[in-house]
Amino acid sequence: MKRLLVVSRCALSLGLVALASIAPAWAEPVFPVDNQAGLARSFALPELGAAEVRTPGHPLWRLALDWSNEFVVKQNTNESLTEDGETQRYALYYARGLGNGFELNAELPLLITGGGVLDGIIQNWHDFWGLPNGGRQDAPHDRYLFQYVRDNRTLLKVDQGTAGLGDLELGAGWQALPALALRAMVKLPTGDAGKLTGGNAGGALWADYDPFKGSARWFGFLSLGASYNARSEVLSAQQRQFVGFAGGGAGFRIFRPFALMAQLYGHTPLYSGSEIGALTRDGLQIAFGGRYDFNARTQLNLGFQEDLSVDTAPDFSIHLDVTLR
Repeated sequence: MKRLLVVSRCALSLGLVALASIAPAWAEPVFPVDNQAGLARSFALPELGAAEVRTPGHPLWRLALDWSNEFVVKQNTNESLTEDGETQRYALYYARGLGNGFELNAELPLLITGGGVLDGIIQNWHDFWGLPNGGRQDAPHDRYLFQYVRDNRTLLKVDQGTAGLGDLELGAGWQALPALALRAMVKLPTGDAGKLTGGNAGGALWADYDPFKGSARWFGFLSLGASYNARSEVLSAQQRQFVGFAGGGAGFRIFRPFALMAQLYGHTPLYSGSEIGALTRDGLQIAFGGRYDFNARTQLNLGFQEDLSVDTAPDFSIHLDVTLR
């Protein structure tokens, strides 16, 4: 009988270990990314997908890099738009549970803008796959220029890169249901609008839902929300103050440390009064990549993001983050 009990306990222990080896260890966004275009930084577009708030005693730290490359050259009889440059965005994120289903969080970004280190790589990638370069081959490499001319008036011109703080984001979350978190975010104008690093106040409300709650291998989210934005110095007469946004993503844990992931992030137009679609078209981005869990507390995400709605977001972005919990 004692032997039977010992065998049963060993079998139970092995079963629990096996279950833990495939159970998802993270209830975090698939990728914590949004639209990092130079002309989108005036808007409160939050990172989506955190359907579970933090609990007391289990804070979360994340250090992330988003390296984005933009290239848009459009012209019609009355307007011309040039967006040519690159941004490295380093962000420190912290979240802490307060108890009773509430959480507070904050994110402080540092932006470095300038010429296109990735220009040649992207052009060679397009050439290899037979994809159009959109005029990249005719533009000077390492150029930094954001310029909008309308009716022979230059309404925007930024041609010098910079390094400085972006807009500080303060957020809160409430666990309304086991698989649903309601969230809010306030964006403070700590950046510089004249250098396209932010500098505009705004706020957002949204819901993050986990449709895979309880799944051993699948994880992901569905999100929906809206933001209100103060008038920015960047094309203020054409800026839309109300912006809707939505997203969805999924990941599949192939084995214990490694998962593959993909997600979509979309938003309504950011500007109006133009015939150039880069300003007035709905935005839609796709991100895809993988996640590796070093241990129960340390996680690495690596992803790539492209604009499905052409010219409304960076042409190409690399996302890398390390999360500690």
